[in-house]
Amino acid sequence: MEQDELFRFIESMCKRQSIDESHGLKHAKGTMMRAEKLLLELSNVTENERTVSLLAAALHDCCDRKYCVVSEAAEEIKGWLLERRVSEEMAKAVIDIITTMSYSKLKAASEGSKLVFPDHGRWQRAYHVARHADLLEAYIVARCFLYNKELHPTKTDDEHWLTVRTLFDVRVFNYVKEGWITMPGALAMVPALEAEARRCFEMRSLAWPDILI
Repeated sequence: MEQDELFRFIESMCKRQSIDESHGLKHAKGTMMRAEKLLLELSNVTENERTVSLLAAALHDCCDRKYCVVSEAAEEIKGWLLERRVSEEMAKAVIDIITTMSYSKLKAASEGSKLVFPDHGRWQRAYHVARHADLLEAYIVARCFLYNKELHPTKTDDEHWLTVRTLFDVRVFNYVKEGWITMPGALAMVPALEAEARRCFEMRSLAWPDILI
């Protein structure tokens, strides 16, 4: 399928589910681009594996419990994929990945400090590519700030900055140390992403990079 067709579908889902900018089309494109970059670091990637990885990366927030009834959104996404001649197996793999890659759900399922990831069989690498790509997008400070404004519109900017900085200190800046990010390609991207995030906090900048860093 053409990327433009995929992006039009994501945009329509965002409008119908009232998905705000922090998890909208721009984030979907960024996650997909990061997944594509991570795939370049892997060997023997099949075309089907690449397709599932990229579709999962792009579509993951169209099936987010923060914005929708997951089962209904999953059914709509799967139907849309099947209409575009994505095989039943691959469409199911995409749904299985996007409904099991949430940080909060994985955190809740993990045993203390030991992270527990679901078994996706032959699609395990695709799962981790999409999951890592989404985690890398979490380093964009503007996304977190915008989502907090959406949740708490009456709070001041000072309050939002404090909330966002706390979340980064507790969660995002610990992704590597706690074992959430392990793929070599993703680890190589973290220093620049963290440096940019710290710059954004220092300058109180809501810059959202148009290119991958």
